[in-house]
Amino acid sequence: MTGHLLGEIMKNGLTKKQMELLTSFDKEKLLEIIQVIITNNEQAKTTLSSGYLLEPKDILKLIEKEYKKCTKSQRFLDYHEADIFFKELHKMMAPLLNNAISKAPKESEILLEKIVLDFDRVAETKDTSSGGWQDYYFYVIETWVKALALQKDVDKAVVANKLFNIAQKTYFCFNETFLLNYKNDFGLATFQLLRDLFYQHKEYREAIAISKALNDMDFLKMMIDQDIESASIITAYLAYAELLIEDVRADEAIVVLENFRKDHEIQRSRYYDVLMSLLIKANIEEGQKEKAKELCFEAFQNDYSYKFYELYESLIDESERVQAIQLFLDSSRKDGDFQYICFLVEMKKFDLLNEYILTLEEEDKANIVETFGHKLAREGSTGLDKCGFAHSAIFLRRALVSEVLNRGASKYYKYAVSDLKKSFDYSQKLSDWQGLDMHETYLNGLYEKHKRKVSFWALVEEKIKNVSVGKGSVHYEK
Repeated sequence: MTGHLLGEIMKNGLTKKQMELLTSFDKEKLLEIIQVIITNNEQAKTTLSSGYLLEPKDILKLIEKEYKKCTKSQRFLDYHEADIFFKELHKMMAPLLNNAISKAPKESEILLEKIVLDFDRVAETKDTSSGGWQDYYFYVIETWVKALALQKDVDKAVVANKLFNIAQKTYFCFNETFLLNYKNDFGLATFQLLRDLFYQHKEYREAIAISKALNDMDFLKMMIDQDIESASIITAYLAYAELLIEDVRADEAIVVLENFRKDHEIQRSRYYDVLMSLLIKANIEEGQKEKAKELCFEAFQNDYSYKFYELYESLIDESERVQAIQLFLDSSRKDGDFQYICFLVEMKKFDLLNEYILTLEEEDKANIVETFGHKLAREGSTGLDKCGFAHSAIFLRRALVSEVLNRGASKYYKYAVSDLKKSFDYSQKLSDWQGLDMHETYLNGLYEKHKRKVSFWALVEEKIKNVSVGKGSVHYEK
């Protein structure tokens, strides 16, 4: 009974009331409770003795021993087994390391560096395609960084070199979030030295990221003036302009960004949205509302990004909204229906999407999945159903089913059955089918065309209640 109760507590944790009661106990009572727990639960005993009753150096030796035992096998693990392997490794290391790192940071750093650099060897016999290794891997690197940060007596140049070297040998990236989190731990001088190392080795992306985190506009300006390689100079310009805006120098940012636009063709690059967003922000800061609106529309016409409509809308009065919507809708339709449909879905204009579907020619209806794409068709149908347009929602889901069956793509049958089930769900709100085939009629028409796709129909019977497939027909009982 005691073991079962302890198991439930360990599984579900303590309630607030239980925690309050526990904190009220004196030392003797707590020791008595601990004794009962470790007597009845072997896992609790191991956790206590290994994680809390060992010297830090002994804990690290235990971690190393367990790590070697876990990673010595050369048996190949599939992605599912690999996910479990890395999860268990993480689970083993975390509670032990958390108790050792603060008391033995130097020793922890040395061990963790070995483990980090051993990752490629360990991963050679694992299918890592699912990404299940990432939580473990980045936990180990971040813990290594914490161990390094705790060593306050180490020379800053040594620390910078260690950070640089680990970046060269691992998949760790010194992104802005990391830099902001550790700026106080390592200090500005360490990050400046680290930035200089990246710059000297022509690793400009990291040098720019650190300069931005340090608000070092002078260094970014120097990089721009030196005309470094193209991809990096774009990033440097954008980081520099962003810092100018933050420094209430939006007028200077506008000059920088406009000059950059003249000299560099980036309309079709991944940087365009960022540049235009900054330029719009700078003009708003300067009170140039009409110019900001022009830039919003210009940016939208480039790749039909919804965020530029949202920015535009934030700059207009409610009385201008209808006209603005029409302006952007007309623009989105210039490059074909896909962008128009995307915009309708993002705007949640499902009345217009319903109208679009209802007015399609028969040939276009037959190719609707090709026009929408699978993801957009599902998003659109969900929105249509929520807004009361069940007929069009059912039509889209049925079109998805037909598209899979027409291709004979058996690996996608499970998605087709899911779409079919959704169409059944949508129909619960219908009182009038308005020319749309009722489910049994639709299913029999589908069966007539695709009766040989036995695995699909078996899946339909398994997943959808009230549907049964006979020798020559499909039956549906509502």
